[in-house]
Amino acid sequence: MKITQIQPWINSDEANYIKKIVQKKYLTESKETEKFEKYFQKNFKVSHAIAISNWTCGIFACLKALNIGKNDEVIVPNLTFVATLNAVLMCGANPVLCEVSQENLSLDLNDLKKNINNKTKAIIPVHLYGHCCDMKQLIKISKIKKIPIIEDAAQSIYSTYNKKLLGTLGLMGGFSFYGNKIITTGEGGIVLTKSKKLRDKVYQIKNHGRLKKGIFKHATIGFNFMFTELQAAIGNIQVKKLKKILNKKEEIYKEYKKKLSVNPEISFMKKVDGNVPVYWFSNIFVKNKEKLKAHLIKHKIQTRDIFYPLNMQPCYKNNKNIKNLNKKFNVSEKIYNTGLSLPSSYELKINEQEFVIKKILDFFKKN
Repeated sequence: MKITQIQPWINSDEANYIKKIVQKKYLTESKETEKFEKYFQKNFKVSHAIAISNWTCGIFACLKALNIGKNDEVIVPNLTFVATLNAVLMCGANPVLCEVSQENLSLDLNDLKKNINNKTKAIIPVHLYGHCCDMKQLIKISKIKKIPIIEDAAQSIYSTYNKKLLGTLGLMGGFSFYGNKIITTGEGGIVLTKSKKLRDKVYQIKNHGRLKKGIFKHATIGFNFMFTELQAAIGNIQVKKLKKILNKKEEIYKEYKKKLSVNPEISFMKKVDGNVPVYWFSNIFVKNKEKLKAHLIKHKIQTRDIFYPLNMQPCYKNNKNIKNLNKKFNVSEKIYNTGLSLPSSYELKINEQEFVIKKILDFFKKN
């Protein structure tokens, strides 16, 4: 028995629906995509939802829509997937690394304040694993300093803060539909905004610099970040399963926490007041992570590390465009060195989860 860490809930529902779309022989962005976008407009109470080829391109498009570029600075957390920072570099701007909170893995607002200056043109909070920072305080900082917030809610679909949906609290935000996310379209993302002006700019950026397809007079320089009807078809089935997926993932997390919290050597993330997270992954934090990983692998249990801190990434070594690259990020490094993502798939069986829990507890009895 091999227990995978994560896999999407895909079955014949998606396969059968894709066949119907293929038979229509129109596969580029059209009515299925519009249907997918309207789901997010309605359920996230935003005026505009723009489906895009992937969320990395989504972040890039948001930054470009704000005219962010050379010599501008954008604050990003030091603990996140490289895509957040890479999107800033793609714009020609300078990413500024910011420390994160030990408890919720989101932006450390005290460190954030130290990094704001007259070159700061945007802040990108990443709601890692469904958790967020104190968004009330972040929004207050944003308003005082007049710096827009772009929410990277890639992993946080339906997470809330003070009963408001993450991804809708900033000037722009969005989600990822990569293969291992809460719901998937294979690749894909969506940008949310209440601004018609920003919606049009994002759409132009993703559609070769034009507001409509089929015309060949381009108002500005754009790219091809278009969605497809095949992605949208999968997405339109996935959203029907979304609440079931979220409920099951919460059950999985609560079972891990209930059974593993009896051991004081195992800890879990803590949420800020007002945050009701979703549980993309169930994470634990232990001192002897590598030994535990090796123990679980022996029993065919797959796990995953927490994201590698950006200041330690080999690809950024000596990159002069990244600010704070040589700073010591003690919290980020500690989180990486102790954090482990456990099997968290929708289709994880009860007996499989109990097996994982038993093997973890067995490890600590012997170590």
